[in-house]
Amino acid sequence: MPVVKPKPPHKRVAIEHRITAGIAWFAFLAMLAGGVIGYLQFPDWRITAGLLLIVILIIGYQAYRYSFKVLRPLRSLSNVLEAVKEEDYALRARRDRGGVLAELAYEINQLAESRTQQAQLVRESRALLEKLLQSMDLPLLAFDDRQQLVLANQAADGLLGTRLRAGLLAGNLGIEHLLEDQLSNPITLVLPGGSGRYVIKRRSFRMEGRPHQLLLLTEVEAALRAERQEAWESLVRVLAHEINNSLAPIKSIAETLLSISSDGTSVNADELRSQLQRIAHRADALGRFVGGYASLARLPAPSTESVEIKSLLRDVARLETRVQVKLDGDNMHIQADPALLEQAIINLIKNAADILNNEPHPEITAQWNRKAFNEQLGVQIKIIDNGPGPPESDNLFVPFFTTKPGGSGIGLLLARRIAELHGGFLELSARDDGYIGAVANLWLPMSVR
Repeated sequence: MPVVKPKPPHKRVAIEHRITAGIAWFAFLAMLAGGVIGYLQFPDWRITAGLLLIVILIIGYQAYRYSFKVLRPLRSLSNVLEAVKEEDYALRARRDRGGVLAELAYEINQLAESRTQQAQLVRESRALLEKLLQSMDLPLLAFDDRQQLVLANQAADGLLGTRLRAGLLAGNLGIEHLLEDQLSNPITLVLPGGSGRYVIKRRSFRMEGRPHQLLLLTEVEAALRAERQEAWESLVRVLAHEINNSLAPIKSIAETLLSISSDGTSVNADELRSQLQRIAHRADALGRFVGGYASLARLPAPSTESVEIKSLLRDVARLETRVQVKLDGDNMHIQADPALLEQAIINLIKNAADILNNEPHPEITAQWNRKAFNEQLGVQIKIIDNGPGPPESDNLFVPFFTTKPGGSGIGLLLARRIAELHGGFLELSARDDGYIGAVANLWLPMSVR
């Protein structure tokens, strides 16, 4: 086949060349006309030559002025656009003439002004982002598609033991595997600035049309230490409060009895018996308190088997004699520990019945149905009451927090712990069906992982 050569691109003549050519053509026609007229009117060639010279001078001067007036504003506008392209927004075009050039100058000035505002906004946003990144305690790094560092915060500098700068390769930092491997579990890192187990969160984003990756490193031990510290502080506060509440009256009663006996005053037997009963009552309450903590700590791992939900809920409902519990659900089975699951539901029904103790028409309904959560099929069990609703407090699942007189504060916490041991969860919220009351929502997976 013959090779077809592409046609050469058409070269466009610059506008200043076209203006010059047009003026030259006009001058040539004017000179030709002037020469003909001069020859016809003045046969003497010297007169004709003088007239032609005058015409040439006039036309040349006017042509120069015309081209200067047209091209100078265009060059000025070109300079402004070039400055905007180079991100220099200080130049502005003059608008000392009307017409199309004035409109064009106005639009270019508006473009420069908008780019100035955008540049200011970008600078402020970058400054804010820089402050946020540097204030983070977690190491954060961003790399481009060539694994070159784009940004990093001070926490990352400390972890990698060097002052990071843009352009460094992930391979030179020894963390290229964090950009390539699938990291679903915590990994152990040994780095110049520290070692430990880290959870790596990696996210993709695009900047200037190129793919980038963002790395966020969270030390597992540090997070666990903070949680353990918070848990210990909460435990100590609760223990100190409850023990002081029990020891204070015991100490007061003992000091009263001691003062009476030291004065030689005889103590009435009934009064002595009453005071000793108060001491025994407070000691028994303190024993129940400590036993509650022990029951939480001694929960065994679930021993799962097939459990029929309707049968289990029917047996639990029969244990509550103060309020009739209505059952609403179909037959279904899950893999669970029947003893632990029964204890959790007993606590939820008992908690609802305690709240309804003074209600004129108490109602408790146990509903259950299949419900998926995080793409895992499970069973949702709801214990619904028509009481005043859940108390407005963030401490409902804090150990030994209770809003009921004589309550232990263990029931909800124990039920939630049992749900978590099965891989589920427990929530307490207000009813959303238009009625007043509370809903204890217990979700368990169909099969324990």
